[in-house]
Amino acid sequence: MSKKLNNDPIVVALEPNEEGKHVFAAASRIAASQHRALHPINVVRPAITIYADLNFSPLTETALDWQRELLRENRAYLERISEMAADHVANLTVIEGNPIYEISNVIEKNSASLAVMGVHNRKGFKRLLGSTTHGVLNSTDCDLLAVHPDGKSDEHLRVLIAVDTSDLLDQVVTKAARYCKNAERIDVISVVVPLTHVFPSPEAAIGLQPSFAVLTDDIKQHTNTKIAEAVDAAGLSNYTIDIRMGDPRDEIVAAAKENKTDLIVMGSSNRGAINRLLVGSTARGVLDHTPCDVLVCRDHQ
Repeated sequence: MSKKLNNDPIVVALEPNEEGKHVFAAASRIAASQHRALHPINVVRPAITIYADLNFSPLTETALDWQRELLRENRAYLERISEMAADHVANLTVIEGNPIYEISNVIEKNSASLAVMGVHNRKGFKRLLGSTTHGVLNSTDCDLLAVHPDGKSDEHLRVLIAVDTSDLLDQVVTKAARYCKNAERIDVISVVVPLTHVFPSPEAAIGLQPSFAVLTDDIKQHTNTKIAEAVDAAGLSNYTIDIRMGDPRDEIVAAAKENKTDLIVMGSSNRGAINRLLVGSTARGVLDHTPCDVLVCRDHQ
């Protein structure tokens, strides 16, 4: 007898390719372990937006036929990769439009608290253009699991929880605990930004270096204590806490590579227009450079 699904579905954005299979496998595993329904969605961009500089007038009917055929083919492909789960197929949406808008719309319509999407480590100009994953994070308040193409969709045995001492601490470790049930290694990292970075120039901080050293040790100790209390309260055990100094993005990515992490769990505040616009510079930086899957937890229960 199957267990009743809870009423908090997972929205999973798919592409009709091998990466789509990988993303679907990761989402399916989480849905099964948390007894949640999946709402898969595939969004096909209109050809006229991809080739906006071309005149489609003479080819309008041909273009429309091609678009309709593409929608049919995408649906058929995605139904095949999810054919073992009839409920998932029933919820499948294949639609033409703007991916960020359509995915965000499905999240809102279903009151989903988690979206699962693929992530690409883009470089240069492509990164400046932004990605659908970043766009959905900017447009919604839900948590987002970004599935790396080289990640392990079938297991997250090494989990890295990146936290600070803000209001998000308890939420992040509580949510992380749901993904640590089968973890063989749990690392909790917090990165303290050097106090000298607060000052506008090295000269301004030279006379304060001795005081900075004492204060930094105090910050590390209090950070370690507060994080340990939160992690223990979340029911996690056999974990290590790593307090580092430096740039949060660089240190989190470095720790993930050193520990051969399968999943990074981190928070990103959505309070205020600026935070929503930037998605949190640390979260965005980690997504752009991550070697593994990343779960970005938002500021909600």
